[in-house]
Amino acid sequence: MKQYIVTHTDGTTEEFYNLNSAKAAMRQDKGSTGVIYKTWSNGDFECLGSINLKGDNKTFVANTRQTTKSYN
Repeated sequence: MKQYIVTHTDGTTEEFYNLNSAKAAMRQDKGSTGVIYKTWSNGDFECLGSINLKGDNKTFVANTRQTTKSYN
């Protein structure tokens, strides 16, 4: 499961499970930043990088069978 955490300019954070919703929240508050987290079934999680409003949000997860960047 992926989580999208958006931090607004006033210091508050929002958690989304949909990339489009996270991007919409970032567009409303011009100075906000976002980060993508992947949570595994055993409870481990890892940061996959920041959310880009323009361009590509594909990620590559290390130590998996993944060979190319994707939205998995």
